[in-house]
Amino acid sequence: MSGLLAASVLWLNACSDAVETGGSSARTLTARTPDAALRYDAAPMTSLSNQGGVPAAAVRPIVSARQRQMTPLIDAIALSEGIDRALVHAVISQESRYHARAGSPAGAVGLMQLMPATAARYGLTPNDRYDPAKNVRAGIRYLKFLSRKFNGQLDLILAGYNAGEGAVQKYGNRIPPYRETQDYVRKVKGYLALYRQRRRHRAAGTVATAAIQAPWRRLQGSVRQNEDLARDDARSRSTGY
Repeated sequence: MSGLLAASVLWLNACSDAVETGGSSARTLTARTPDAALRYDAAPMTSLSNQGGVPAAAVRPIVSARQRQMTPLIDAIALSEGIDRALVHAVISQESRYHARAGSPAGAVGLMQLMPATAARYGLTPNDRYDPAKNVRAGIRYLKFLSRKFNGQLDLILAGYNAGEGAVQKYGNRIPPYRETQDYVRKVKGYLALYRQRRRHRAAGTVATAAIQAPWRRLQGSVRQNEDLARDDARSRSTGY
């Protein structure tokens, strides 16, 4: 979301499409957005479709103290918002690398790089954008809006998050021909695939561990039961009942 090209493109989109734009939003301002629309953005995310999408880029996972610190908060908000936490982590990995005070030349800030107008739509002040919890929740709500707008098409959701939905619509509901946006979509998809794969591996490891431990736990239970019976038998012999 940084760079003079992106800033210029977003400004031109604002002029030509007569919509609010930014690295993270092309929605109208909060004052003009009905409460019903805001509540709709709070609904669980629709299922994603990736048919015919661009290939994912090869990326390395973000592993840092910041990432470990922020992960429980991000996961909790994603769960409460009904969105795949891997997608949220993928966007944050590309947007800010988990820097809560990251900023771009275009004016986007925070974990999910919110523009002031996007933040305002979800009731955030410019300073609120630096609050990790508020930033993440507003960014998720915008992703969910884009998901509904583009029928769950992942490429268009990500392109809209980067360049604004006005730019996606301007080019016939396709990824805009901006190098930054095209690279952005591929990289976020790369992170998403990576994090989903790691999650599957962890789940498989948990199942395998449980399967290995199950016989041992049954044996432990049987031993404890036999010990209890032996104690009861010894007690009955010594007391007569």
